[in-house]
Amino acid sequence: MMKRKTIIAAIAAALLASPVAFAEEKTPEWLFVHEANTVEITDAGVMMVPVEREIFAFTDRPYRKHGYLNAHEFVSLWEGGEGSFRADPPNAVLTWVENGEVQEREVELQSARVADHGRMIHYEFVTEDGEADVGSITDAALFIDACADEMSVSQCQAQFSMYM
Repeated sequence: MMKRKTIIAAIAAALLASPVAFAEEKTPEWLFVHEANTVEITDAGVMMVPVEREIFAFTDRPYRKHGYLNAHEFVSLWEGGEGSFRADPPNAVLTWVENGEVQEREVELQSARVADHGRMIHYEFVTEDGEADVGSITDAALFIDACADEMSVSQCQAQFSMYM
């Protein structure tokens, strides 16, 4: 009888510690990709990215959801309080092709605003080292991180789900 209780307790502990059990309770985190043929970067830490296609959004595993946002919908993630990107700016990686080589720069997106009637987003950004390459880059993609903590994730998810 004691051996059976030990086995049942071991199985229960294994199930409770299983990543699958935790994954079901976790709120999906949405990640974003904003692609453009060209991006202009100014010396004032502003990146002007055309909205040539909608911004692609996808979730982490195990949810495997995806969707698209227009410029206004995406920029609205910076609006609001505690759970917004304004309160907790997302990290991002800007990649581009230069002389046939893929280049990359890590940035923190401080703010975003729509310009040119929804055909452009102006991102204010900072880099860890304070440096920013000024000028025009081609074949660019901006990979944008999700909300940072569980409270922010749920608020960001609520804002984002209005468009999905």
